[in-house]
Amino acid sequence: MIMHRACSGPAPWHVKQKAYDTAVRLPSLHVPLFKGLLAGYHDVYGDREPTAAPAVLARLQLPADTPHLPELRSVLAEGRRNHYLSPQTWHDAVRASTD
Repeated sequence: MIMHRACSGPAPWHVKQKAYDTAVRLPSLHVPLFKGLLAGYHDVYGDREPTAAPAVLARLQLPADTPHLPELRSVLAEGRRNHYLSPQTWHDAVRASTD
């Protein structure tokens, strides 16, 4: 139930915030929560909260080799809400992570 709400969309960030705050306290949900944040970033209706989303991501204990982790950290650190509002930012983050 928690992850269904946390990964469901489209929904404004404030609607999902409580589920995210609960999920971040449960290490077994960190990978699914990351996948939800990543999918939400790439969703056409995605709307990450510029200060809250990076804070949630920073609290997740993820394997260092988690695919797209550096890119998501980068775009969220820049305050990007979703891929469609600034698509070049994601491409730049991918390029930077492979250099």
